[in-house]
Amino acid sequence: MTTLSFPRYFEQVPGHIYPPATHEFLSHTSEVQLLVHAATFPELFAEAGHALGLLSLRDTPDVPQGDWREIEVESADRVALLVDWLNELIFLAETERWIGIEFEVREMGSRWIIARARGVSVEEPPAVVKATTMHQARISHRDGAIEAEVLFDV
Repeated sequence: MTTLSFPRYFEQVPGHIYPPATHEFLSHTSEVQLLVHAATFPELFAEAGHALGLLSLRDTPDVPQGDWREIEVESADRVALLVDWLNELIFLAETERWIGIEFEVREMGSRWIIARARGVSVEEPPAVVKATTMHQARISHRDGAIEAEVLFDV
């Protein structure tokens, strides 16, 4: 399968260099708030998956192992898609004892994503994150980039 390149959501300004996708965790009462910034939606979803993987591994970086694994998710809208995408990754961690840490979005629409991931096997299910919630979940455009916020129930 060929990897697709996606156009930037916003019009690029000649000579402007866009930063790589980033994430940060913010403290929140009995939950963990994830804030992700990216130039494109595929980068946003890949970075959100990577952030969840690091959180599940308790910020201990690891090298992805094994073959790429295909992951497909459909949802009602783009915000729900982000929440469902992260919940699918939590489900894989809990049921297959596998944590994704490297992601490549192959195809994406406003309500679906086809991606592939590589990760690490763990001896015990991580149980760090129970679920991603729709509460306060949002995707917005800020300063020429895309920003997303979700809450993890921990």
